Amino acid sequence: MSALIKSPIWQDLTQHALSIKKQSISELFIDDPERCKKFSLSEQALYLDYSKNPVTLQTLQLLAQLADSVALKQRIQALFSGALVNSTQQLPALHTALRDPRKTGLIVNGKDILTKIHAALDKMQHLVEQIHNNHWRGFSGKKITDIVNLGIGGSDLGPLMAVHALKAHHQSTLRFHFISNVDDKALCALLEKINFATTLFIITSKSFTTLETLLNATRILKLFQEKYTQPAAIKSHFLAVTCQAEKAIEFGIDADNIFPLWDWVGGRYSLWSSVGLPIALAIGMSQFRQLLQGAHVMDQHFFKQAFLSNMPVLLALLGIWQVNFFHSTAHVILPYDADLKHFPAYLQQLEMESNGKSMRIDNQATDYATCPLILGELGLNAQHAFYQFFHQGTGDFSADFLLTLRNPNHPAHHHPHVIASALSHSKAFMEGYNSPCSHKNLAGNHANNLVVLDELTPFSLGMLIALYEHKVFVQSVIWQINPFDQWGVEYGKQLNKEIYQSLSSTHNKKTAQNLDSSTRALIKRYQAVNKNP
Repeated sequence: MSALIKSPIWQDLTQHALSIKKQSISELFIDDPERCKKFSLSEQALYLDYSKNPVTLQTLQLLAQLADSVALKQRIQALFSGALVNSTQQLPALHTALRDPRKTGLIVNGKDILTKIHAALDKMQHLVEQIHNNHWRGFSGKKITDIVNLGIGGSDLGPLMAVHALKAHHQSTLRFHFISNVDDKALCALLEKINFATTLFIITSKSFTTLETLLNATRILKLFQEKYTQPAAIKSHFLAVTCQAEKAIEFGIDADNIFPLWDWVGGRYSLWSSVGLPIALAIGMSQFRQLLQGAHVMDQHFFKQAFLSNMPVLLALLGIWQVNFFHSTAHVILPYDADLKHFPAYLQQLEMESNGKSMRIDNQATDYATCPLILGELGLNAQHAFYQFFHQGTGDFSADFLLTLRNPNHPAHHHPHVIASALSHSKAFMEGYNSPCSHKNLAGNHANNLVVLDELTPFSLGMLIALYEHKVFVQSVIWQINPFDQWGVEYGKQLNKEIYQSLSSTHNKKTAQNLDSSTRALIKRYQAVNKNP
């Protein structure tokens, strides 16, 4: 049994959970009709109502003691100061530095990284202004009309989510396209839409070895060079965002067109960096800096506030309470704003790639649950798709409802329906429903949070993203896992190479012998089908 499970505070929480389970969340509201005042807080444009959780003030005090027992405050300080919090790769994780407004003062490996960060932001600003003012043109002299982002994982999900979320704040008529999938159908569909003469391609790969990204980029570059044979044409149409400038240059990218990344920024935490170039091109650099400012405000809130007045810490502790003491296996993200359509997918990577681990930082297996399954969809769509499971199914889950209170670009009579839908299902998840007809009964007692933005702006989106980043970190500290690596993904890449060789050759018997019979059978069928298409 691990020291965490044996710890007095964990045992106290286990006993306390047994007591709490005797009372429903609805009964907690009956006992205290003004419960919401005690179990909610706000920070500028963001409001959190966590009153629909099975917690009392005693619960929160015990959870705060759990955070103290794992030295959470010291771990937060380590994160911000550049300590090697990514233990398996011996690296810091300094995504917070990417939105730090200070120009100097954070030394990593003897170098002030804030100087580099702000130089990169200035380079981004120059490019954005050049394109928005039509000074940067294609090789044929035509203005740029389309931006294509070639990346996958953190090089895709963050920019895609933010560009879509902030479409009401776009400052240009540029059209944005995101290609992550190596399936040729996506690329073929894109090529039918764009004109090479007016398109700028951004190749984003931290290592500049990412298979999917380079396959797509290589194909596009080949087609481009068939149309424009002059080597100088590439400079007008191709950029790279990478840690490996030399590899980008070898690929054919002009050195001036390479935007920096650093090994102390994880992919899923990188939209604040040059990876966010599509975001900056969409909303302008001034508003991109507002996105950074919003995140920085949440950083300061996280760093300074006491645990029980701290939004990320509270969300994290409530998640721990659900997963480890109520044995919930799923957490649902339900945005009630169509512009946040891609936010659940973004959080799936942020949470599950970070904390989907079963090995502690001391190289011992966990004997407790860690990250739950994260799923989600636009709330209004989900109501008519899978809410049935939540209301009357047998699985246990918790949920976050994401709301924006003001939507100036929509008809006034529409938005109240959106808010009413969110609040009604939040209430139903908590209360359930007792009907004279048993088949209409809803069990209820499902914990859920209301995460509310006054309005969806670059600033408030920055706050929202940083809120969840820090929630993930807090949970990793309590679970004693490293949220900044992803070795499960790396192993999949190795297998991919082996299986690709077997698919490509009928003579590679040595490779095939290492594969299971199921995989070998499908390879054989693939080869047979493609032998005589």
